[in-house]
Amino acid sequence: MKENDFIKEFAQQLAPLTKPAGDFHIALSGGLDSVVLLHLFARLRETAPNLTLCAHHVNHGLSRNALHWRDFCRQLCAQLGVDFSCSTVQLNKQTRTSLEALARDKRYGCLTEKLSPQSYLVTAHHQDDQLETVLLALKRGSGNTGLQGIRYRQTLACGYLLRPLLNYSRAQLEAYAAQFQLNWIEDESNSDQAFDRNFIRHTISPLLKARWPGIAKAVTRSAAICQEQQQILDEVAQQDFSTLVFYFLNQQALDFEKLKALSSARRNNLLRFWFKENGCAYPSAAQLQAIWGDLVLAQDDASPVMQFKGYSVRRYRGHIYLLRDCNIAANLSSPIFWQGQPSLSLADGRVTLAFSQLEFKDNATDALAIPKNATIEICFRQHLAAQLSCKPLGRSGSRSIKKLLHEYHVPPWLRDFVPFILVNGELKMAVGLWQCETLASAECAYKLRISCT
Repeated sequence: MKENDFIKEFAQQLAPLTKPAGDFHIALSGGLDSVVLLHLFARLRETAPNLTLCAHHVNHGLSRNALHWRDFCRQLCAQLGVDFSCSTVQLNKQTRTSLEALARDKRYGCLTEKLSPQSYLVTAHHQDDQLETVLLALKRGSGNTGLQGIRYRQTLACGYLLRPLLNYSRAQLEAYAAQFQLNWIEDESNSDQAFDRNFIRHTISPLLKARWPGIAKAVTRSAAICQEQQQILDEVAQQDFSTLVFYFLNQQALDFEKLKALSSARRNNLLRFWFKENGCAYPSAAQLQAIWGDLVLAQDDASPVMQFKGYSVRRYRGHIYLLRDCNIAANLSSPIFWQGQPSLSLADGRVTLAFSQLEFKDNATDALAIPKNATIEICFRQHLAAQLSCKPLGRSGSRSIKKLLHEYHVPPWLRDFVPFILVNGELKMAVGLWQCETLASAECAYKLRISCT
């Protein structure tokens, strides 16, 4: 591809993001790929004056040359008139593989912390990186999810991730760098073939390209097809999830009787989607089989638990729950008094309550009648008297709170997180479960609907 064609094609693909303006944060390591990327954006800015551009370098502190790389990146940005920032991270050096993953996670944490909702973090991944990524996925035995490879664009928690060089080969980037006499640095760790990616880059990829020169481009097409197929799979999983999901005290659960009606392929697709939506690592094929055989197909009176790294899957009364370890325990602090807020976040964000005031004449049966100038207190089981009992509406006789939580089929790990509402010191409600039968007040001012969201 001629240099002018390269520039023209690059500008065309970025045009929708630069009009009327665009905010781009370039991940700048100082290597060939990111230097070319930064130079392309600097040239693009000449024809898109509203474009906002900055470069961000992350110093991992792993090389004795790290400070030299930082200074090189700073000088390059000064030459191109681009704002520059640098972050330094501390890594806990463990195994080589974990160190590589840890460095990546720390790097992206730094690169994304200053993004706005409309910002783009731009990385210099290219066609050869895509080939390496797909080969690594094949080595791991990945399914369609892994074979998607690197995606051109992704939505982040804040802003977007963009990889505009994904359809260009490293050879094209080298030709561009030569055309403009660009300098770059070489990370000595990139030649260490103890890392799987470097082994593929220096030993496997050259053999494949020598035999099939167009293999990187072909793999990029295959990855794009897998991405389209994964979108369809996610849409099917979303439909299945909407049908099977059950919400209980801010917890998602799946009805395993309905799960049994799905084919094994569709069921596994749904479970992978569920894990991804909750920020958990994908379960392996063996783990999916264990979830099905050891949890769903366990005896009816069993309450098995499968522990994974950072989360667990639990079964209770016809449903399976997915729980991150941080959601098993939380700070329940002290009871608080409602001051008219539309919502309250409690227990380290584990429980969120929504409040809606209604006129007293409203016939809503799920709302509490609140007397004038009443104090409304929210607490948890640990804040109640040990022998406290109440009589739920429509039930005969009073029962202890402990017994009622069991009768209302609250999973054991959720019982400490049930919010209770006291009005003028009297227990009125276990949110999401029952209202207490109490004497009506003659001076009620309004009704209050309280729910977990």
